[in-house]
Amino acid sequence: MINRKRSQRRLLLKAGVASIFAPRIVFANTPTNPEVVIIGAGIAGLEAAKTLHAEGISFVVLEASNRIGGRVHTDNDIFGVPFDMHAHWVNYPTANPLIKYGKDNGFDIYRDPRVSKSFVGSREATEEESRDQDKTYKLFNRKIKASAYSVRGDDDNARTALGEDFFKLPWGYTVAANQGVWSMAQNSKDYSPTDWWNSEGGGQHFCREGYGALVAHYGQDVPVSLGTWVTEVDWSGEGVKVITSAGTIKAKAAILTVSVGVLANNRIKFTPELPVEKQEAIDGIDMAVMNYIGLQFTDDVFGYGADVYVDQQQHDENGVGYMANMSGTNLVYSYVGGDQAKALENESMDVSIAYSLDGMKSMLGNDIEKKFVKGYATTTGKISFWDGAYSTARPGKQPMRAVLRQTLAEKLFFSGEACSPSRWASVDGGLNAGKNSATDASRYIKSLG
Repeated sequence: MINRKRSQRRLLLKAGVASIFAPRIVFANTPTNPEVVIIGAGIAGLEAAKTLHAEGISFVVLEASNRIGGRVHTDNDIFGVPFDMHAHWVNYPTANPLIKYGKDNGFDIYRDPRVSKSFVGSREATEEESRDQDKTYKLFNRKIKASAYSVRGDDDNARTALGEDFFKLPWGYTVAANQGVWSMAQNSKDYSPTDWWNSEGGGQHFCREGYGALVAHYGQDVPVSLGTWVTEVDWSGEGVKVITSAGTIKAKAAILTVSVGVLANNRIKFTPELPVEKQEAIDGIDMAVMNYIGLQFTDDVFGYGADVYVDQQQHDENGVGYMANMSGTNLVYSYVGGDQAKALENESMDVSIAYSLDGMKSMLGNDIEKKFVKGYATTTGKISFWDGAYSTARPGKQPMRAVLRQTLAEKLFFSGEACSPSRWASVDGGLNAGKNSATDASRYIKSLG
């Protein structure tokens, strides 16, 4: 069966274990009266801290959870092997500094083999069916591009852009799931074609120790106040006051790296309230839900080797996508997004595991259950520190990303992957946004004299 290039946009999610590597940078003790408060210790917050440190600007980093890395986290305890809870795909190899950093620090970072297999029911697709699927991918791209570049400036939802005839094709729903639900983490009716088209592509890599482990190592020496959640940001008057569970911090500026979901759910109060246009941007850039279901087996049940994508011809946008034998560990890394992910979050973890396992049984037969060890399912939409997996623009709202990242009163900076100009929903997009925000904050602080 021929190999097919999937979307380059396998996006965000996994993080860290305790590092076994030597530290690289040692920061000074956290100041009591910082020039900048950084809210959130995900990759954007960590990079903002590193940038301010290099610029000689004092800062504190506040993190509500009990670890750094945010939505990028690797767990080694569940399966006894690295399991990226969120963010597994290491994108943009020529521009992602984490790849060089990882290689320089002993992490095993390797190219995604980009091999895929498709099933029609319980059998593999034929060569002819695979060619038909490839044509459907090309048609998807043409239709989404046409919508993104419409001379009328239209930005219909992806379902409208594709047209109902697209979904009548044998591979229509399968391609829509691969390119939409399992990439944008939204059903086709809920995301902007312009947002999809305008995001950068790039070759993908994997980190054998886990993407979260890499990020945890990258930020291991950044001083962070863990378990400290922010309840209010007062940006009236001179400077800012950040009210936290541990008291109030006064500073000249603040960098908010929390997810757009946290902002949308008003988990942080702003005094005065954010301007209407900023609130509209927060509403227009949705926090999508993507979840990962790990299924551990005694051996490579698909028999394809490591890191092979597997899907099954679908008749709706529900269903599960699979990556077989992740990093050669006999762990099947499966994923659900959009409406289906939200629905499963309202069920028990056992239901999610059974749902993914049943999808495999429909392809490989019921006997694979004899080789099944255990499973685990994430629930990004239920974690109050995140309120979802990563950002996607609602139909017609893609320009709101620029509004979202605009600075307020020269001292309130918005950062994180949702604010990336072209790499939203990716770890390195968050890293670059953190760096840019910190550079701007440094310039502002130095302008005060």
